[in-house]
Amino acid sequence: MKIKENQPKILVIDIEWSPALAYVWRMWDQNISPDQLLDHGGMLCFCAHWYGSKEYMFWSEWEHGRDGMAKAALELLSEADAVVSYNGIKYDIPKITGEIVLAGLAPPPKVAQIDLLRTVKKFGFNMNRLAYIGPLLGVGKKEKHHGFLLWKEVLEGNLKAQAKMKKYCIQDVRVTVKLYDRIKPFIQDHPSLRAGDGCTACGSHKTQKRGSRMTRFFRIQRNQCQDCGHWFETTRSK
Repeated sequence: MKIKENQPKILVIDIEWSPALAYVWRMWDQNISPDQLLDHGGMLCFCAHWYGSKEYMFWSEWEHGRDGMAKAALELLSEADAVVSYNGIKYDIPKITGEIVLAGLAPPPKVAQIDLLRTVKKFGFNMNRLAYIGPLLGVGKKEKHHGFLLWKEVLEGNLKAQAKMKKYCIQDVRVTVKLYDRIKPFIQDHPSLRAGDGCTACGSHKTQKRGSRMTRFFRIQRNQCQDCGHWFETTRSK
């Protein structure tokens, strides 16, 4: 990992999941009982990237095994100051945590999460899927593939399909990185990853006090970064 000195360690991550396998009675409106389940699925692969570096790291079930992936993900989360994802709060991070539990490993630390989907939902676009948002905001397109058949071929050990899945997963992270750069000033709850009173999003000290926000009990100082445009709050007084 090569990032600038004194920079926070921001991990960008995306996982791909293998489907569950079950006996079913019909093709729709089917409730699956535990007795019908043959395989609960699991993490198929994941890509991780240290923001500010050039490397895109990749782990998979076919190369590293389920336990190997869980161990690698745990090590990355333990090192990160924050995690950037697209729907990671509800999906990627809980799924990874479950794999860590199944592998019998120690729990990961609590890490600040920057879930870009939560910010995108505030923009009022027609849809929030990354396949739509990426081209709309000019940050890249998802890797094209032939649908569920790709997952089926990967599980069957098809080497070309596995290579395609790797390319697909890495591209998702590349798009997520560019999306993070694009919408960072709009992330209202962006965690402060730097010491001092700089911008909580980009760390710049070129900031201006821009009025205040009033609550029932407090006056809260409002600030705007003159580099990236991000708004953030600092001191509060009664």
